[in-house]
Amino acid sequence: MNAGVRESMEASGKALLTLESVQDGERVQEIYHGEWFRKARSLYIRYTEADGEIRTLIRYSRGELALTRSGAVKMEQTFVDGQRRRGSYRSAMTAFELETDTTKLSIQGGGAEHDGQGLPALLPFTLEWKYRLLVEERLSGRFHIRLCIQEEHE
Repeated sequence: MNAGVRESMEASGKALLTLESVQDGERVQEIYHGEWFRKARSLYIRYTEADGEIRTLIRYSRGELALTRSGAVKMEQTFVDGQRRRGSYRSAMTAFELETDTTKLSIQGGGAEHDGQGLPALLPFTLEWKYRLLVEERLSGRFHIRLCIQEEHE
């Protein structure tokens, strides 16, 4: 086993999250401190954005990723490779329905110990998805997201 990879027998714990987002060619990278855990047939990743006013929860189960933001912004998005899914965005200033048209959704890493449901048993692993965001049936942007989850060392 790679010396940089430690097994997590509980399949949960604190995590260092690196979020790389490319929107229409513009790249942004952010680092968050959060946690990950497995429950039933899903993998969950939870973190608070830097300003502390927005909490994000990601749920991944084989072939589907659901992203929920709450706090100053309330947003729900679902991603399924090859499908369009409805979502919503709400803030104090505006509210609208949106749609994601996902062209890629994958998970890499996590050791060889996947449980037959495509969920990693170890850190590190990476979730990656590409999608077109539509607002009122109009293209709002093209996104490529990579979320790298690794063990946080205290």
